[in-house]
Amino acid sequence: MRSDVVTELRKPHARTTLEVDDPAPPGTGLAFEAPIVGRVTLSNVGEYVRAQGQLRTVVRFACSRCLCPVSYPLEIELDETCALTEMDAPSAYRETDEDAEPIPIVDDDVVDLSELVRQSLVVAVPSTVLCREDCRGLCPSCGCDLNEQSCDCEREKTDPRWAALRELLDRNVEE
Repeated sequence: MRSDVVTELRKPHARTTLEVDDPAPPGTGLAFEAPIVGRVTLSNVGEYVRAQGQLRTVVRFACSRCLCPVSYPLEIELDETCALTEMDAPSAYRETDEDAEPIPIVDDDVVDLSELVRQSLVVAVPSTVLCREDCRGLCPSCGCDLNEQSCDCEREKTDPRWAALRELLDRNVEE
């Protein structure tokens, strides 16, 4: 995700498009099954650079209900403001009360989109992933996968704190 276009991007109104086909950046905590692929356009918009584009990859998750492995296509829509400053410079990450500071994208006079892509990937991760919409999950008692087999566990266990309410309901049904 590195490209030698810093000199070109420093020119007013400069614009360049980068083709991305690279391994995922480290530090996401995700298991990738495919490289990050797509296109990012970098435009000089005065003091900053605007990064716009679309990236896609495939990530392996565990189903939120049955824990089976799931290959999930992840697509990222980029539209971020970036700074042509060195990533490791202490001034690159200033804390302000206003909007967040732009992400620095320069590393040794080379544009490096790794941090921008890493942050975008982490934000794009869904909160739940299912192996299929009608996934039945795991039995809470014995742990068997209810998609593959059924079990004889008692399903109607009432929390003892609700027992008094259950008695009232049963009385109303009898009357």
